[in-house]
Amino acid sequence: MKIFQQVIIALLVLIFLLPPALLLAGGDAARGKRIYQQYCTPCHGQEGNGRGPRAKNEALQPPPRNHTDGFYMNMQSDVRLFKVIKFGGKANNLSHIMPQWKHVLKDKQIFSIVAFIRTLAKDPVYVAPTTENWGKNPYAGDERQDLKESLQKK
Repeated sequence: MKIFQQVIIALLVLIFLLPPALLLAGGDAARGKRIYQQYCTPCHGQEGNGRGPRAKNEALQPPPRNHTDGFYMNMQSDVRLFKVIKFGGKANNLSHIMPQWKHVLKDKQIFSIVAFIRTLAKDPVYVAPTTENWGKNPYAGDERQDLKESLQKK
């Protein structure tokens, strides 16, 4: 009976945890670029620098996120970027101007956009979180400043 319970638990874990992991790993940057150009460039611009035609013409405040800013973008996890795209800025305590795309884009398409956004961000390069940096707050200004200074010394 105990083995049966363990098998059931293992199957449930696989059923609920494996699909998101597969989606995250399966983001296609080339496909993401096409989707990004269609839906994101009006605000974020062709280069992803936050200077799209809507941002310029409508003087959006706050301006759209600059996806080429590695100091900010590379501190965001893929899951966070996914949530911002899917549920919008307001649902993630960001700008209310960032719309939610959950009714337009499928999860796989959003993960492809995330994969493409990862190609836009300039130095420092994205480093996936590890257990070594779980206790640190990546948003703290002093830690980001230390990172920026250490990279500039290299």
